[in-house]
Amino acid sequence: MQYRVNTTRQNLFFEHLSPGVGVGFPVPKDWLPITTFPLLIIVGMTGIGKSTITKALAEEGLDFTLLPNRRALTERLIIAPMLKMEDELVQPHCRIKRLTYARLYREHFPGGMGRILASLHINPQQVNSLLVFDSLRGENEVNYAATALENAKFVMLTAPNTVRLERLLKRHDPFDRIDNQELEYNRQILPEALTNFASFGIPEASAYFTPQEEQEILELVSKQVVTDVELRDKLKIFVEESQTYDSVPTKQILEAMDTSDRSLIIDTIASPQESAKVIISRLCKSVNIKTNK
Repeated sequence: MQYRVNTTRQNLFFEHLSPGVGVGFPVPKDWLPITTFPLLIIVGMTGIGKSTITKALAEEGLDFTLLPNRRALTERLIIAPMLKMEDELVQPHCRIKRLTYARLYREHFPGGMGRILASLHINPQQVNSLLVFDSLRGENEVNYAATALENAKFVMLTAPNTVRLERLLKRHDPFDRIDNQELEYNRQILPEALTNFASFGIPEASAYFTPQEEQEILELVSKQVVTDVELRDKLKIFVEESQTYDSVPTKQILEAMDTSDRSLIIDTIASPQESAKVIISRLCKSVNIKTNK
């Protein structure tokens, strides 16, 4: 199956993405580029706690407009205009396929989602003074956004790999679907046969966990906490995403940025409310954002 990148349709016509947020040309009268607005960008992988932190920010009184999320922008501005097969729009629902398409997009537009975010236009009459975006991932996206969006602040959320996988297993989101054809092993595995991640055909997953963690994760099946299919699928998503967006160089970029007071790195094991207070404190000092408290 061959896919081609359709670069001729990128932002050819202006498209309203949500109230007060759009992309393309010609830009409506009185709309402004997103570069003119203070912007909080949340950086983090699946299962890192982005939605929880965003909710906590609102509960702590931060007055902001939440931009269309990564999932929505990927569907409308990457997959839909970029990929066609036999003149029919491709609408992938498999997480692995979506990551494949994201990598293809990045090959042609290295800024990835950072490039898309920087291209948005905003109607100041319809949004609050602070914009929040959930989320960027990977070195290339953060690097692009840091350069293109001078008014942006970055909050990278982190958590141990075991916690990320646990959250992924617990959230039961229909979005986390994998087509059976995408997996090398498409059969039920007896719990006693699960000796390592290679039993799932995913030996590379061992690189993200200690041997003890690996065994504890596998025991979730024998303890009937999850099924072997659930664990296999979520583990595959975890590995594919981690390989696509390496968090180590991403964190290094943000750490180097810290001297300019543009970034925070927060472990989401801590209380979401306490994390939100830290974020708000830094924002209030740097861009004088008001809260409702």
